[in-house]
Amino acid sequence: MALQNCSIWNMKTYLGETYFIPDYQREYSWEADELGDFWDDLIATKKDPDMAPHFFGQVVVHHDEQAKYIIDGQQRTITSVIFLRALQTFYKGILDNTGNMDADERNSDITSQFIGRYNSKGNKLHLRLNVLDEEYFRQNIQLGTPNTKNKEKKKSHERMRKAFLFFIGKIQESIDALGECDDEDRVDCLDEYYDAFTTRFTILYMEATKLEEAFVIFETLNARGKDLETSDLLKNYIFSQSKDVTQSQKKWNSMVNSLDKVDPTKYIRHFWNSNHEFTRDKALYRTISKEISTPKRSKDLLNDLEKFAPYYHAMAVPGEDMVFQNEKLLEGLRYLKTLKAKSFYPVVLSMAQAEFDEEEIAVVVKKIETYMFRNFTVCGKVANQSERFFAALAKDIYDGTVESIDEICEQIKSEIVSDEEFTSAFSVWNASKSEKEIVRYILTGIHKYLDTTLEINLDTSEVHIEHIMPVTISSQWDVSEDDHDTYLWRLGNLMLLSGPINSSISNGPFEEKKKRYVESKIEPNKDVAQYPTWGIEEIKQRQVDLGNYALKIWSR
Repeated sequence: MALQNCSIWNMKTYLGETYFIPDYQREYSWEADELGDFWDDLIATKKDPDMAPHFFGQVVVHHDEQAKYIIDGQQRTITSVIFLRALQTFYKGILDNTGNMDADERNSDITSQFIGRYNSKGNKLHLRLNVLDEEYFRQNIQLGTPNTKNKEKKKSHERMRKAFLFFIGKIQESIDALGECDDEDRVDCLDEYYDAFTTRFTILYMEATKLEEAFVIFETLNARGKDLETSDLLKNYIFSQSKDVTQSQKKWNSMVNSLDKVDPTKYIRHFWNSNHEFTRDKALYRTISKEISTPKRSKDLLNDLEKFAPYYHAMAVPGEDMVFQNEKLLEGLRYLKTLKAKSFYPVVLSMAQAEFDEEEIAVVVKKIETYMFRNFTVCGKVANQSERFFAALAKDIYDGTVESIDEICEQIKSEIVSDEEFTSAFSVWNASKSEKEIVRYILTGIHKYLDTTLEINLDTSEVHIEHIMPVTISSQWDVSEDDHDTYLWRLGNLMLLSGPINSSISNGPFEEKKKRYVESKIEPNKDVAQYPTWGIEEIKQRQVDLGNYALKIWSR
């Protein structure tokens, strides 16, 4: 193996070189948790100069004849530069205000040793990002500062912006904690962070002259001491068959970037089940590696995985990106997310592959919503029953056995529980504190059915879930403790109510509450005011009434 350098370096040594992030690498992904860990480690290292240096992780570099490319460690490296630029901002502020010579020296050191220079004569910056992020990083981090108010549209740019502001905030807190002090004290405070990071944060630096060997080092280090995820195993398998590792890595990372925080293994399994026989997690690697047995088939699979990853993310996080435009489709996907439904993903992926349009997919998603709500939310069927059904349906769509949305909907309808079973289960459906979103989903659906003119604001601070028989009961409520526990979260005892009204009636008696229910514009709240009293029988009756609406709204 052509490993030409393997050393423990501090950050001053490491960041003094010039590196490139290849275009096939992932975009910047660190968020609050990773930044918090970084800061906690820095504080601990700063506080105790006698403790051992902090090990910041490993960096794997491919060094060809032209440049050094970071294969593993780009997230830590980018974050390091962002931190140093935030620190430099404070040195520069002191320098501009007072001309302090120590601040001037540190400001110059950070530029010359870690940032580099960029001008009409050439680009001599020490870190060059991939083509999608390089300009933003250069203009807003290395050479300038990001805006403090407006969010960036691109996720990686927004994460860089937030990282910079995170460090600015933390450093400012440290400066503020000094209280009344002079510039020397402020510079000393900054120096403590500078010295702790540049001299006492260390990395294991490994440099290989061949790209394939750099990947081997990377995979070995990241697999040691833990079981590889199925997605990692598949990546290794696909790369091992590839005739162009760089291109394969680029496509794989494009897929991962599209998925963002969504689990790649789950995506790969749902995609596989959208056009193959049903496969469970444990058998996924074995099944795919057995069937995808040539470089061409590996390449084709990777191309498809990259192409349809945005569709998967659009289902997992509906409305966050612009993959789907149809409002009814987006609404249906949001509702299915509320119902915690995921087993239907292969059907939508298969329809996307078969080039159904969004309006057609929206019709099918609506039918799936009804199926999921009736069978699983209300009737409590075992959720994994839907996995095989949806996988089989997806394959029929992909194979062309099922060609129209009418046929697809008819197959889904055939699996939906009968009206009798649904009505019976709905009449006794009981929510829990963890199912508030589902309560809102049901009651909003009933309101929209009864009143198409008034849109409910679903902001939980504006519209509350009201317990007609209250959470805390007084002597004015003639109900046993057992009945209170049993019926408190029964749907018949719940309504959506505007925050001001709900706060004003709180745990009061029913006679007082129903006077305010008449004022509510949310349906069917006024109906409750018609009851002379409120107790267990009234809750049961109201739930039956709501069930009659539900049967029409979530119709087979």
